[in-house]
Amino acid sequence: MKQSNDNNEVFNILIVDDIPANLWVAAGILEVEGYYVAFAQNGPTALDIAKSGQFDLILLDVVMPGMDGFEVCRQLKKNSATKDTPVLFVTGRTDAESIVKGLGSGAVDYVAKPFNGAELSARVKIHLELSRSREELKKINEKLGKEVAERKAVERRYRDMYRNAVQGMFQSTLSGKVVRANPSYVRILGYDSLEEILAIEEVGKEFYDDPDERVKMINTLKEMGVLTNYELKIRRKDGVPAWLLLNVRLTEDRRGDLLMEGIVTDNTARKLAEEELRCSEKKFRYLAVHDNLTGLYNTRYLYQSLTELTEGSNGNNMQFSLIFMDIDDFKQVVDTYGHLNGSRAIQEVAATIRETLAEPAYGVAYGGDEFVVILPGFDKSQAIEKAEEIRHQMSQTVYLSNWGHEVSIRASYGVSTYPDDTDDMTHLLTLADKAMFDIKGKGKDAVCGWKSEVRF
Repeated sequence: MKQSNDNNEVFNILIVDDIPANLWVAAGILEVEGYYVAFAQNGPTALDIAKSGQFDLILLDVVMPGMDGFEVCRQLKKNSATKDTPVLFVTGRTDAESIVKGLGSGAVDYVAKPFNGAELSARVKIHLELSRSREELKKINEKLGKEVAERKAVERRYRDMYRNAVQGMFQSTLSGKVVRANPSYVRILGYDSLEEILAIEEVGKEFYDDPDERVKMINTLKEMGVLTNYELKIRRKDGVPAWLLLNVRLTEDRRGDLLMEGIVTDNTARKLAEEELRCSEKKFRYLAVHDNLTGLYNTRYLYQSLTELTEGSNGNNMQFSLIFMDIDDFKQVVDTYGHLNGSRAIQEVAATIRETLAEPAYGVAYGGDEFVVILPGFDKSQAIEKAEEIRHQMSQTVYLSNWGHEVSIRASYGVSTYPDDTDDMTHLLTLADKAMFDIKGKGKDAVCGWKSEVRF
């Protein structure tokens, strides 16, 4: 429908009457008012013209040969193109029965014949305005309906996103009582249902190993108004620890009470992976400088440490000593008890060495049945005494007893001192090795310092 005639918009009106004079009279009145008028002199023609849907109002004579006005009106109301077009009956019958019949067939009003120009103009104008208002209201309702449908669709999408989100979403009071949460939040905390969580009055007592941690979080939230990627350790329902990543803000409920709401990401797998990585790195660092069999330091660490000791002692008059020791007749142990027990014997000798040392002294598995002991701050005589202590401890130890054997194991010991004997770390090892081999040629199971008297 077009807009008001007062706004210079033309309305299209179809006049249906089998008498041409009536058509011209009605047309003359309406055209003066600025309406565009079309004619039909019988019912079928009127239906054919009207189905275009271009008319804003139809003036329909009741009494016509063939199809009368009542039937034409009923047919108009059955057609989707014309069912909303207002119909005014033009009739000389003004009795109640005729009027009721006309309104019952779908007409909105009637105009009596012969025409009164003012009445015809007024009724046409009123019903055009009513029709226009209905059309505008219909459009408004359709628009509102579309907006409501779109809003519901958005709400449905958000509801689905809320329910199906991998991340946990929640609202809770500042005291910790959860008032709303999605299924992922329930799952992350290890509960079976939302009702279980909603029944908890104070989350801090249930979820936190240290309730003060939650107090700290709330205070930070109050101060900042928002928390981004805040890491928090909690305890799940089954007591298993979990690490959460929170993105939380403060909000208000309808009564104006403060709430906290946000998104919770289960960061447990990442934390465990990081911890595993740290453990792996720690293990790697350990294995990089330790011997797999004995647990003592390896030669890599030995040379690194000797470099640090010699470089660190320059100009500081710092000295240190080392013991080079080799198990006596170890091949005989292996031949008698087998290679596996030989490895076990190496482990037990390493344990004896470890038990006699205190930091910063340390032992090194040099290779095979050879060991080195580094003694920071020890002079030659102190180092020889430490070697004697190890020798004595080995003489008091029965080896392989856990494996059904009683084996006595001895060793020969060579001692050298930095910088008294040499200021070169490689040469220092060589001198201790030579002192040790000097013992091997003189009876074994003894201690000898480089350039010192052999002690049996």
